[in-house]
Amino acid sequence: MRLSVPIIQLKLFRILTAIALTGWQCPALSASETDAYAFTAADIVFLKTFSLSSLPPPPLAPSNSYANNIRAAKLGKSLFFDLGLSKGEKFSCASCHQPQQYFTDGLARARAHGTARRSTPTLLGAAWSPWQYWDGRKDSLWSQALGPIEHPGEMALDRTSFAKILLQRYGDEYRGLFGNTPDLSAPQKQASPLGDAAAIENWESLSDRSRRQINRVFVNAGKALMAYQRQLRLPRARFDRFVDSLARTQGEKDARTELASILSQAEVEGMRLFMGKANCASCHNGPLFTNFEFHNIGAPEPDPERVDLGRYSGVQTLAADEFTCLSEWSDAGPTQCEEMRFLKRAGAELVGAFKTPTLRNVAATAPYMQAGQLDDLAAVLNHYNVPKPPLYDREQHPNRPHFDILPLKLDDTEMASIAAFLATLTSHYPEDDIWWNQ
Repeated sequence: MRLSVPIIQLKLFRILTAIALTGWQCPALSASETDAYAFTAADIVFLKTFSLSSLPPPPLAPSNSYANNIRAAKLGKSLFFDLGLSKGEKFSCASCHQPQQYFTDGLARARAHGTARRSTPTLLGAAWSPWQYWDGRKDSLWSQALGPIEHPGEMALDRTSFAKILLQRYGDEYRGLFGNTPDLSAPQKQASPLGDAAAIENWESLSDRSRRQINRVFVNAGKALMAYQRQLRLPRARFDRFVDSLARTQGEKDARTELASILSQAEVEGMRLFMGKANCASCHNGPLFTNFEFHNIGAPEPDPERVDLGRYSGVQTLAADEFTCLSEWSDAGPTQCEEMRFLKRAGAELVGAFKTPTLRNVAATAPYMQAGQLDDLAAVLNHYNVPKPPLYDREQHPNRPHFDILPLKLDDTEMASIAAFLATLTSHYPEDDIWWNQ
């Protein structure tokens, strides 16, 4: 069986992590006992796997033949920032994915025409993930981009109106990319297969040809939005400069002075804890500090009366989705969709499990967890240090959830050091990057 790039990357991350956990010889060290800035050759090789210098280009996207098309990316950028593509012209993709907040919104739960159940995940690094959303209910960025458009609590625009407005505003750009466009200039009823009863009735009253034409415009918009998001690059953080300096100055007499000018001793000790004793790197690994997998870490349940089943419900939604890699709207052949073909659809480990978020810019993107349950990094570290098992409700859960973490048993100084290290993962805002700025 041929493995896709995301699967290969995940396997590599697991191998590197296993090596690290068995071979990493640098637990938190006291400056009075040894030099915190002293690293072995093996340590440096391992740390380089976390640097942005080791981040490959985004994986191939066979379901979107426009994924690397710059003209599509430019159209996608226009769509991303356009308030006119929402009900009442009030919201855009950028309303929740704000560049100044590293493409999040700083809220516990996303808010547009309504308040969402979960928080807004960053788009930075999303192009490398085989799954989108906290529960992975979408298998591509182009499919994910379509969800908020019709969602009544987000952009709240029916599919037919969206296609019509898009062609009115971007007809020339669209035709230049995708060819001839359907004539949607005549008055159109609000119609969508995912709308209210009236919108669904109107959708079903359309001819099959009309529905397909509208769907094609809708899907192409998603593919352009994906092309834009694949252009978003993470600027290097202090951590990356430190690791690259460590590799470059290995064995040099003045190396310590340069290293100390980049990361403080507390930050270096936090890095050692993160990679070693605290075991954070078992899930938060690779240049994006995530394995893109799903875990139940016992985060506080936001609403015990309506428990969030996470990946368990996400795979059910994904399996029924009309816009996946295996769908007629995909540009991929069936053999190119390994993630969907071998999708794990059931199991106790899926219940209440959520995708491991990237830790890039984590210190600047509070609050935390899938619904913003924890206000700051201190609360997050306290949770990991003395975690509580996940809520189990026989009436709501299909089975008892797995619990994927163990107590860290760190002292206050150690937790403060890890928090200090996490701040070194913050990138500067790229004022001159055309993809970040409207």
